[in-house]
Amino acid sequence: MTLKLIKNSNDYAEALKQIQRLLENVEAKGVADFERIELLSYLIEKYEKETLKVALPTPVEAIRFAMDQSGLRQQDLVPFIGSKSRVSEVLSGKRPLTLSMIRGLHEGLGIRADVLLQEPGETLPSRISVDDYPVREMHKRNWFSGFPSDWKDAKDHKEEMLQSLFQGRENDPIGARNRQSLKSKSKVDENALHAWRCFVIDKAMSKKLPTYDPNSLNDEFISWLKMSSRLPDGPLKAIEEIEERGIPVVIEERLDKTFLDGAAIQLPDGRPMIGLTLRYNRLDNFWFTLFHELAHVKLHLGTSNNEGYWDTDIDSTSENAEEREADEFALNSFISDSDWEEIRDLKTAEEIRDKAKQLMIHESIIAGRLRREAQDYRRHRTLVGQGQVKKLFKLE
Repeated sequence: MTLKLIKNSNDYAEALKQIQRLLENVEAKGVADFERIELLSYLIEKYEKETLKVALPTPVEAIRFAMDQSGLRQQDLVPFIGSKSRVSEVLSGKRPLTLSMIRGLHEGLGIRADVLLQEPGETLPSRISVDDYPVREMHKRNWFSGFPSDWKDAKDHKEEMLQSLFQGRENDPIGARNRQSLKSKSKVDENALHAWRCFVIDKAMSKKLPTYDPNSLNDEFISWLKMSSRLPDGPLKAIEEIEERGIPVVIEERLDKTFLDGAAIQLPDGRPMIGLTLRYNRLDNFWFTLFHELAHVKLHLGTSNNEGYWDTDIDSTSENAEEREADEFALNSFISDSDWEEIRDLKTAEEIRDKAKQLMIHESIIAGRLRREAQDYRRHRTLVGQGQVKKLFKLE
C-alpha cells in the first residue's frame, strides 16, 4: 500500500480503508505499523480540516457529551441553566437556550460558544434589538416562561426573553389575515404585531385538538354557530365547537399600536387557527370578527399567496377581493339580502329584538349592522352588548 497526499474524495475513501485494515491487523494479528497509521491519520485529519465541512453537533448533543466526559448528572447543570425543570426541557429539546444559559455552559463546562449558538447548517442568530419591541408589556402578560416575574429582576434579560419567544422567527414572514381597525394617520407597529402572531401561534400549537377536517365547516355548522349567538354563553359555545373541529382559537389582547381585531393564520403544521383580541369588547364586533376569520379559514387559507396582509377598517368597505368576500360571508351568514331589506328601516329597540328573535340571532348583530351601514355609532348603544365579551372569557 503506497502512501500519497489526499486530494479528492476517492483518495479520502481509500485512505480510510487503509487505516481500517491496519487497525484490524493490530487487533487480529498483533502486527502494528504505527508509523504508517500515524501518517495516514495525519493525512486524513488534514484533508478533513481543509476540505470537508463537518457539521457541528447540536447544542443538546454538545451538552450531553460534556456531561458524559465529566460524569455529570442533570442536576449538576442547574447552576448553568437555572432549575431542574429547565434542564429537563433543554435536554429534551423543548426549551431553547437563552443567552444567560449559553454563557453559563460556555464558561462552566467549556462548551464552544459557536456550538451552543448555532444549529447544524444554520448561521449564528442575529442580535435582537430589544428597543423594537414592547418587552415590558409582553412580560406583564406572562408571555415569557422561565424568567423572573418581577420586572426589576427580568428587565436585564430582555434579549433572552425575546429569543425564547421568537426561537429564530424574528425575521420570518407569517401568513396571516389580520382584521384591523385603522384610523387615517395610524402607523402599525409591525414588530409588536409579529410578536403577537408568534405568541398566539405557540398557544395554538400547544392545544390538543381533534384532527382538522375542512369539510366540517359546512352550512349546517355555520347555521348552528349563527343560532348560538342567542345563547347567554354563545361566544364560549361557539369557540368550543370550532375547536372540536380541529381549529385552535386563541384570545389574546392586542399590543399597543397594532389596531388588531382578529387574524386567521396558517400554522406550521398546516392547520388553520383563529386569533381574537376582543379589542372593542362588544358582542356585535365579536360575532362579525369571528365569522370574518372563519371565512378566511373556509375560503382562503392555503389557497393563495402565503403572506400576511391587513384587513381594512372593520367599519368601512374593504378594498381587497378576499376581504370583501370575508365581509360578505360574515354579514350574509347572519342577515340575508332579503332580510336586510326588512331590517334596514328598523328604529326602535323593540323592533330590533323582535326581528332578532324571528331570525334566531342575537339582537346585537342587527344593531351593529344598522350602526355600521349608517356609520353612526351613537345608535342602539344598549343593544350591541358593550362590555359583555371579556366578562364571558373572564378577562376582566
